[in-house]
Amino acid sequence: MKQILVSGCFCLYCAFATAAELSGVYVEEQISAANGQTLLLNGVGLREKFWVDVYVGSLYLSEKSSNVEEILSQQGAWRIQLDFVYKEVTSKKLIKAWREGFEKNQSEQSPGQLQTRIDQFYRYFATNVVAKDQYSFDYIPGKGTTITKNQTLLGTIPGDDFKNALLKIWLGDYPASKALKRGMLGLN
Repeated sequence: MKQILVSGCFCLYCAFATAAELSGVYVEEQISAANGQTLLLNGVGLREKFWVDVYVGSLYLSEKSSNVEEILSQQGAWRIQLDFVYKEVTSKKLIKAWREGFEKNQSEQSPGQLQTRIDQFYRYFATNVVAKDQYSFDYIPGKGTTITKNQTLLGTIPGDDFKNALLKIWLGDYPASKALKRGMLGLN
Protein backbone atom coordinates (compact mmCIF):
# COMPACT_ATOMS: atom_id res chain seq x y z
CA MET A 1 0.00 0.00 0.00
CA LYS A 2 2.85 2.35 0.90
CA GLN A 3 4.49 1.72 -2.49
CA ILE A 4 1.26 2.53 -4.29
CA LEU A 5 0.92 5.79 -2.36
CA VAL A 6 4.55 6.77 -3.07
CA SER A 7 4.14 5.87 -6.76
CA GLY A 8 0.94 7.89 -6.96
CA CYS A 9 2.60 10.93 -5.37
CA PHE A 10 5.55 10.65 -7.76
CA CYS A 11 3.23 10.49 -10.79
CA LEU A 12 1.31 13.50 -9.49
CA TYR A 13 4.60 15.39 -8.99
CA CYS A 14 5.71 14.55 -12.55
CA ALA A 15 2.39 15.77 -13.93
CA PHE A 16 2.85 19.15 -12.24
CA ALA A 17 6.59 19.46 -12.89
CA THR A 18 6.00 19.55 -16.64
CA ALA A 19 3.80 22.40 -17.75
CA ALA A 20 3.24 21.44 -21.36
CA GLU A 21 3.95 18.94 -24.06
CA LEU A 22 4.12 19.99 -27.67
CA SER A 23 5.34 17.92 -30.63
CA GLY A 24 6.93 15.43 -28.23
CA VAL A 25 8.80 18.10 -26.23
CA TYR A 26 8.04 18.41 -22.53
CA VAL A 27 8.41 21.95 -21.21
CA GLU A 28 8.98 22.76 -17.55
CA GLU A 29 6.62 25.08 -15.63
CA GLN A 30 9.54 26.94 -14.10
CA ILE A 31 13.31 27.03 -14.38
CA SER A 32 16.23 28.71 -12.65
CA ALA A 33 18.05 31.42 -14.57
CA ALA A 34 21.85 31.56 -14.55
CA ASN A 35 21.65 34.25 -11.84
CA GLY A 36 19.52 31.95 -9.64
CA GLN A 37 16.24 33.78 -10.30
CA THR A 38 13.16 31.61 -10.79
CA LEU A 39 11.57 32.06 -14.20
CA LEU A 40 8.02 31.01 -15.06
CA LEU A 41 6.85 29.55 -18.33
CA ASN A 42 5.10 32.43 -20.06
CA GLY A 43 4.08 30.38 -23.07
CA VAL A 44 5.08 27.78 -25.59
CA GLY A 45 4.49 27.45 -29.32
CA LEU A 46 5.49 25.55 -32.38
CA ARG A 47 7.56 26.87 -35.28
CA GLU A 48 6.28 25.25 -38.43
CA LYS A 49 7.47 25.71 -41.98
CA PHE A 50 5.25 24.35 -44.75
CA TRP A 51 3.30 22.22 -42.22
CA VAL A 52 6.48 20.64 -40.89
CA ASP A 53 7.32 20.98 -37.18
CA VAL A 54 10.75 22.63 -36.87
CA TYR A 55 11.10 23.53 -33.18
CA VAL A 56 9.19 24.16 -29.98
CA GLY A 57 9.81 27.66 -28.65
CA SER A 58 9.31 28.50 -24.97
CA LEU A 59 9.48 31.89 -23.28
CA TYR A 60 10.31 32.13 -19.59
CA LEU A 61 9.91 35.38 -17.63
CA SER A 62 10.13 36.45 -14.00
CA GLU A 63 6.50 37.62 -14.28
CA LYS A 64 4.07 36.34 -16.88
CA SER A 65 2.89 38.84 -19.47
CA SER A 66 1.15 38.81 -22.83
CA ASN A 67 2.15 42.42 -23.57
CA VAL A 68 5.17 42.65 -25.88
CA GLU A 69 6.14 46.19 -24.86
CA GLU A 70 6.02 45.19 -21.21
CA ILE A 71 8.21 42.15 -21.89
CA LEU A 72 10.74 44.22 -23.84
CA SER A 73 10.96 46.79 -21.04
CA GLN A 74 11.36 44.23 -18.22
CA GLN A 75 14.74 44.50 -16.57
CA GLY A 76 14.75 40.98 -15.14
CA ALA A 77 16.16 37.75 -16.47
CA TRP A 78 14.38 35.80 -19.20
CA ARG A 79 14.95 32.75 -21.39
CA ILE A 80 13.92 31.70 -24.85
CA GLN A 81 14.37 27.97 -25.29
CA LEU A 82 14.24 26.27 -28.67
CA ASP A 83 13.84 22.50 -28.76
CA PHE A 84 14.36 21.26 -32.31
CA VAL A 85 12.15 18.43 -33.53
CA TYR A 86 12.88 18.40 -37.26
CA LYS A 87 15.50 15.86 -38.36
CA GLU A 88 18.01 18.48 -39.54
CA VAL A 89 18.08 22.23 -40.18
CA THR A 90 21.13 23.44 -42.04
CA SER A 91 23.27 26.19 -40.60
CA LYS A 92 22.66 28.22 -43.73
CA LYS A 93 18.85 28.07 -43.38
CA LEU A 94 18.96 28.85 -39.68
CA ILE A 95 21.19 31.89 -40.13
CA LYS A 96 18.97 33.07 -42.99
CA ALA A 97 15.94 32.86 -40.68
CA TRP A 98 17.75 34.75 -37.88
CA ARG A 99 18.89 37.39 -40.38
CA GLU A 100 15.32 37.92 -41.61
CA GLY A 101 14.09 38.16 -38.04
CA PHE A 102 16.67 40.77 -37.07
CA GLU A 103 16.23 42.83 -40.25
CA LYS A 104 12.42 42.87 -40.34
CA ASN A 105 12.01 43.88 -36.70
CA GLN A 106 14.59 46.67 -36.35
CA SER A 107 14.55 50.35 -37.17
CA GLU A 108 16.84 51.45 -40.00
CA GLN A 109 19.52 52.70 -37.57
CA SER A 110 19.49 49.69 -35.25
CA PRO A 111 21.15 46.98 -37.36
CA GLY A 112 24.28 49.08 -37.94
CA GLN A 113 24.75 49.62 -34.22
CA LEU A 114 24.16 45.94 -33.51
CA GLN A 115 25.83 44.34 -36.51
CA THR A 116 29.03 43.20 -34.78
CA ARG A 117 27.02 41.48 -32.05
CA ILE A 118 24.54 40.02 -34.54
CA ASP A 119 27.47 38.58 -36.51
CA GLN A 120 28.79 37.09 -33.26
CA PHE A 121 25.35 35.49 -32.73
CA TYR A 122 25.43 33.93 -36.23
CA ARG A 123 28.79 32.28 -35.47
CA TYR A 124 27.08 30.16 -32.79
CA PHE A 125 25.13 28.42 -35.57
CA ALA A 126 28.08 27.26 -37.68
CA THR A 127 26.90 23.64 -37.64
CA ASN A 128 23.60 22.07 -38.64
CA VAL A 129 20.96 21.56 -35.98
CA VAL A 130 19.35 18.15 -35.56
CA ALA A 131 16.29 16.83 -33.75
CA LYS A 132 16.67 16.92 -29.96
CA ASP A 133 19.16 19.82 -30.07
CA GLN A 134 18.24 22.53 -27.61
CA TYR A 135 19.28 26.17 -27.72
CA SER A 136 18.73 28.51 -24.80
CA PHE A 137 19.06 32.28 -24.97
CA ASP A 138 19.28 33.63 -21.42
CA TYR A 139 19.28 37.32 -20.64
CA ILE A 140 21.03 38.10 -17.35
CA PRO A 141 20.82 41.75 -16.27
CA GLY A 142 24.21 43.42 -16.19
CA LYS A 143 25.82 40.52 -18.06
CA GLY A 144 24.06 40.14 -21.40
CA THR A 145 22.50 37.30 -23.35
CA THR A 146 24.11 33.89 -23.07
CA ILE A 147 23.75 31.39 -25.88
CA THR A 148 23.77 27.72 -24.90
CA LYS A 149 23.50 24.61 -27.06
CA ASN A 150 22.64 21.34 -25.35
CA GLN A 151 23.65 22.86 -21.99
CA THR A 152 27.08 23.93 -23.29
CA LEU A 153 27.74 27.66 -23.08
CA LEU A 154 28.74 29.03 -26.49
CA GLY A 155 29.14 32.67 -25.49
CA THR A 156 27.63 35.88 -24.16
CA ILE A 157 26.53 38.94 -26.11
CA PRO A 158 26.26 42.20 -24.14
CA GLY A 159 23.63 44.92 -24.36
CA ASP A 160 19.97 45.54 -23.74
CA ASP A 161 19.64 46.60 -27.37
CA PHE A 162 20.79 43.14 -28.49
CA LYS A 163 18.47 41.49 -25.95
CA ASN A 164 15.47 43.32 -27.41
CA ALA A 165 16.53 42.71 -31.01
CA LEU A 166 16.74 39.00 -30.25
CA LEU A 167 13.35 38.89 -28.51
CA LYS A 168 11.76 40.65 -31.47
CA ILE A 169 12.63 37.72 -33.75
CA TRP A 170 9.77 35.90 -32.01
CA LEU A 171 7.75 38.73 -30.45
CA GLY A 172 8.21 41.63 -32.88
CA ASP A 173 5.80 43.03 -35.46
CA TYR A 174 7.15 40.52 -38.00
CA PRO A 175 7.72 37.37 -35.93
CA ALA A 176 9.16 34.10 -37.17
CA SER A 177 5.60 32.76 -36.89
CA LYS A 178 2.41 34.45 -35.69
CA ALA A 179 1.22 31.21 -34.10
CA LEU A 180 4.55 30.78 -32.30
CA LYS A 181 4.37 34.39 -31.05
CA ARG A 182 0.85 33.81 -29.70
CA GLY A 183 2.02 30.63 -27.99
CA MET A 184 5.06 32.30 -26.39
CA LEU A 185 2.83 35.13 -25.17
CA GLY A 186 0.55 32.56 -23.53
CA LEU A 187 -2.38 33.46 -25.78
CA ASN A 188 -3.11 29.96 -27.13
